[in-house]
Formats: sequence, structure tokens, C-alpha cells
Amino acid sequence: MGQCKGSDFGVSDLELKIICDQVERRKRYREEFLKARTDPCLHSKEAGYVFDPAIQRFLSLKNTHLEYFTPTFANIRFGVCIIILPMLTYGYAIWTQRTKIEWDRRCGKTKYRDRLFKFA
Repeated sequence: MGQCKGSDFGVSDLELKIICDQVERRKRYREEFLKARTDPCLHSKEAGYVFDPAIQRFLSLKNTHLEYFTPTFANIRFGVCIIILPMLTYGYAIWTQRTKIEWDRRCGKTKYRDRLFKFA
């Protein structure tokens, strides 16, 4: 990798060094995992699986998240602004559009041949 420059790939030399370090670290971790996974005597207590405490902590955190959740004003505001308001806004926009189309059809402003859904 010493011959390549960051400008060849559209990144700076520092970013290229960081990426190369990440690739090397990922390669080392993969080799360590495969070595641990294929050792028949080391993980016989865990039914043959490689026990990783960090993954176990993460899975336990995800499983018990609701038990430790405390509602705050920021949580409520996030839920209302990100979930409820867009749904209400979208519903209102669809309702007004469909009401206008229905009103135009009932008043005769839209000809039958111009309608999207018709019988013939």
C-alpha cells in the first residue's frame, strides 16, 4: 500500500492510512475469531460457540432496554415530532386532496372520461 497515494482513490493520505489500519485490524480480528472458532477444546463449555462478552453485553442491553427506559420530555418530543406529526400531516394532505377530487366529481367539474377510475 506504500505505492498508492490517497489522491489515486479520491481521499487524503491520512484518510487512506486510517482505512488501511481499519482493514488490518479487521483482518487480525477475523483471524483471531477463526482460530478460536476452530479450536475444538477451548469452547466446549459454551456448546462450541465462541463467547464474546461485548456481544453478550450488547444483546443483554437490547433485551432489557424497556425495563430501564425512563420517559422524559425529550423522548416525548422526539416521538411526537418524528412519528406522530408526519403521520398526521400526511393524512391531512391525502384527506384534502381526495376531498377536493370528490367535490370536483360531484359538482361536474371533472368529465367522466378524465377520471382515473371509471366503469367503462
